[in-house]
Amino acid sequence: MATLVENIVSLEKEADAIVKEARAEAKEIEKKAQAEAGSYRRKLAEAAEQKLSAFQKETEEKHKSSIAQAERELAQALDAVDQISGGVLKGQIDRIVSRFSEF
Repeated sequence: MATLVENIVSLEKEADAIVKEARAEAKEIEKKAQAEAGSYRRKLAEAAEQKLSAFQKETEEKHKSSIAQAERELAQALDAVDQISGGVLKGQIDRIVSRFSEF
């Protein structure tokens, strides 16, 4: 009978050791999983930041290009206005004024 009790106590000790070891392994697995998840989050955040930065740079370049084009078009329009002789402008003004005078 004593051997049976000793065997049961021995088996309980083994079971406790196995459970303790399993808990330790589970904690290690959890730590590794958390570290991997943190690393993955950082990588995603870095990738998103890089994409955002590239998009912002591209948008700024397009904006600068659009502004430069608009400035060129404005300069051409102003040059065209400057090319109109004073006599032509005076004639157009007179026509507009006479048209309003008719009403």
